[in-house]
Amino acid sequence: MAVVASTSDDFYANYAFETSDPKNENSIRVPRNTTENRRLKYVIVPSLIFTVISMGCFIGGIITSLTTDYIPDERELIRGYVIEYGSSRFRCNSTIPFPVDGLPSILNLFELNVIGNVLFRYAVCIPVVIRVFNALTVRNLLRHEYSTKFSSLHKVMADSMPIFTFVEALMMSLFSIVTVHEDFPEANRFFKIVFAMSSVVNMLTTTTVMFAFSSNAESKWDTISMIMKLISVVIYVYFMPQYIQYHQSSITFPICHSYMPQLFALMEYVIIAAYAAFHLSFLIDIRNISFICFPRSASGECEPVDPTNFKKGAKYEHCRAFEYNQRRIMSL
Repeated sequence: MAVVASTSDDFYANYAFETSDPKNENSIRVPRNTTENRRLKYVIVPSLIFTVISMGCFIGGIITSLTTDYIPDERELIRGYVIEYGSSRFRCNSTIPFPVDGLPSILNLFELNVIGNVLFRYAVCIPVVIRVFNALTVRNLLRHEYSTKFSSLHKVMADSMPIFTFVEALMMSLFSIVTVHEDFPEANRFFKIVFAMSSVVNMLTTTTVMFAFSSNAESKWDTISMIMKLISVVIYVYFMPQYIQYHQSSITFPICHSYMPQLFALMEYVIIAAYAAFHLSFLIDIRNISFICFPRSASGECEPVDPTNFKKGAKYEHCRAFEYNQRRIMSL
């Protein structure tokens, strides 16, 4: 079965969900009406599911880390104290004074609290595939709708969207797994630098291409999506270089507590919020995208995929969707 994404309502887009057990009469799910049929095929449904799981794990990681986080005093920092990280323990001491106006760093919380780190891994690793798929979908949508207006530069920028999305998602997954105190500090720093650079380039490229082809004729939701991207990219691109420079210098020393100066902690909060808002705006962009399934067309039996071939009495009528055949049988 060949599957493509489309925003159209072509009649041959109807299909049913079926399992591999032909003996089970209840194994086939038939949509009750056209509205339900379209809803079942929306790409946004799995995207929303993965988004809820990812955001839930991220917020849960912050909450559990805050409840288990230990704040040492100045004497403990100088003399050293034992930090528990799951089943392992390590002694930590630092000559860096505790920041007077400090606030907890989210990344440091995940670094020092094992439950928070595990939930952070779930939050960033689970949606990697769906993020790349959504980037490919938006890329294809742009190239389809504005094919006559696409220049060579626009084509290169659009084609780079899924590549940079994959790189930044991969790097974020790796630095969530490879910790500073337990694994390889240099690798952790490298992953974070690559993530920072690829995410900045990805956000700038995506926003530039989508803004270049935005128009006043777009719907209210498209306008909201574009505004979210523009505000997010400005905030992220401005603060990220400043924050990552301080963060890289701070993790060259032992991380004995999760706090950092108030300015950089607030900067981190704003960066995370801007990053989340930017990528959540893609849910608006794909809200009308749906799957079109051509039964058995992958084997060539029903090729070419031409609407005229699927009409009643036509050569490839048997390739029509299951629920259409069921309605035809019931009408006889």
